[in-house]
Amino acid sequence: MKKAVVCILLLSCALGTAFGRGAQNTAGETVTLRAYSQLELGNPQYEYWPVTLDAFAKAYPNIKIEWEYVSGEQFHDKFQAMAAAGDIPDLFTCYAGARSGYILNRNMVKDLRPYLTDEIKSHYSPSIWDPQGPNGEIYIISPNMAVCTVIYVNTKLQQQLGLSMPRTLDEMIAQVPAIKAAGLTPLMFGNKGQWQAQSFLLSMLTDRMAGKAWFDRARAGTAKFTDRGFVDSLAVIKRMVDTQLFPAGVNQLEGPEAWGAFVQNNAVYLLDAGWRIAALKGAAPAEDYAGYQVAAFPEVAGEVTRGSSAATLGEALAMNANLTGAKADAAWKFISFIYGETGMDILTKYGVTTTYKLDYSKYDLDHLTRQYMDLIGSQSMGYVIDAVMDGEGVNNLLNPGIQAVMMGSKTPQQLAAEYEAWVAANDSNRKR
Repeated sequence: MKKAVVCILLLSCALGTAFGRGAQNTAGETVTLRAYSQLELGNPQYEYWPVTLDAFAKAYPNIKIEWEYVSGEQFHDKFQAMAAAGDIPDLFTCYAGARSGYILNRNMVKDLRPYLTDEIKSHYSPSIWDPQGPNGEIYIISPNMAVCTVIYVNTKLQQQLGLSMPRTLDEMIAQVPAIKAAGLTPLMFGNKGQWQAQSFLLSMLTDRMAGKAWFDRARAGTAKFTDRGFVDSLAVIKRMVDTQLFPAGVNQLEGPEAWGAFVQNNAVYLLDAGWRIAALKGAAPAEDYAGYQVAAFPEVAGEVTRGSSAATLGEALAMNANLTGAKADAAWKFISFIYGETGMDILTKYGVTTTYKLDYSKYDLDHLTRQYMDLIGSQSMGYVIDAVMDGEGVNNLLNPGIQAVMMGSKTPQQLAAEYEAWVAANDSNRKR
């Protein structure tokens, strides 16, 4: 856990200007806000953040924001305790769906629709304005789509071993003996946080094996999580463990340890999310990074949706529903700046594909970022399970249950039955 304080001067320009590059103004009283962010300052993935805050400080020299940074599940554990006590910060990381249900269901997040003019909304991909709440609420301005399943390829190691990109999962598994004989991991992956296997793998496999229309029926209760497509998706994960695609101790590896091992040339492939590109670029030697490629997860036998991934709106900072007056104005100025033209321009320069409509021809985007943009432009996207299903069932039952399946202490059928029973009795999707 880290704390930082950012001092910023309040600008008295109109809200619309806040979405652009703004203008300096030294007038106005100091306003202090508390902020709670799920962000790892030491992670190369977030190198853009100090640059963004510096730009904001120059444009707005009179708002003071006191930051607390907490990453991973610790962020949610602490935030749930804050929510239960009825005391949350002024600004905080929020997801558009069930992952943040512990604050959304308590009506603790401000609806941004009163701030969002048609002119402001026109600058973004229309997909981010789909309703985020039961009455059409918009809680966050998502800066990017979180595409949760990408295969990163170390082509240098492929060439050394005489391998080509596997078209199917069976072909990838067939490469395991040669890769392990060279002392390398075939498919690097870390699942200590438990959510990774659900978000990065099961969500995509469920779309491949069952489809988005099936998931809609399962949410509503006209289909069940004991259906074959969902059980088969869990079975694919177990097969990947049994065939030694994953590293030994996959469930003890943190995410940064996994992609760090890939950067150190210890694995031929890496299973991770689309947002990992910036971290890989920051950590890998330039000559190694130049040899990386991105690819869709290989074709799975029996899939009904070809080549899809899973995606949801990326998390973003949101506002406390109780903010009024000068504090609300200051919080909106911050959000509209970092997710407006200036903030999105900085993000793009650091290799993030944003939801803001920018002229990409003026950016010096590296080969991997351009490959990623082409890849996701050609894929359909299924649901990320923890973005659409209630967090209690996902976090307390499904996520640890996937680990149990991976370790062989629970069968796919057993976990599917347990999760279906919980959803039927408790999940808000079945109660609508």
